[in-house]
Amino acid sequence: MKRAVAIALASGALVVIGTLEAGESARQLADVGRGPLAPAGAGITAVGFAASCLVYLALGWWLGDDRAAIRAGVLTGLVSGAVGGTIRALLIADSLRGIVARYAAVPDWFITATLGVFVVLAVLLSAAGGAALAFAGVRLSRARSARV
Repeated sequence: MKRAVAIALASGALVVIGTLEAGESARQLADVGRGPLAPAGAGITAVGFAASCLVYLALGWWLGDDRAAIRAGVLTGLVSGAVGGTIRALLIADSLRGIVARYAAVPDWFITATLGVFVVLAVLLSAAGGAALAFAGVRLSRARSARV
């Protein structure tokens, strides 16, 4: 039960972080070709990445067991990667279509396929990164308790 709650909370936090970041990305993509891009997008991406890493580290810290943390990190990554990746893809789809239409003539399915690959990669990277970071969270908690 503890693990299920942890996975649900972490997944929810990661989806919110990703959605906020994707909203800014969509705004930035919509402005491509209309002047210089604002550096705020890179800052928001960095903050979102750091916040996501902290969520996975906290998950491992809270669980306190290597195997449980790795499993929870993978499951959290799968859930948040699928849900968050899909939301991100939906948020940037129109902007991406507009950019591609300005510079190339591609079939209608091309953007859908590209965004599908984006979601699959988001799932895989989130699962792998989630497992590694949750494991690191366990190790950090052990290192801290060994010093105390």
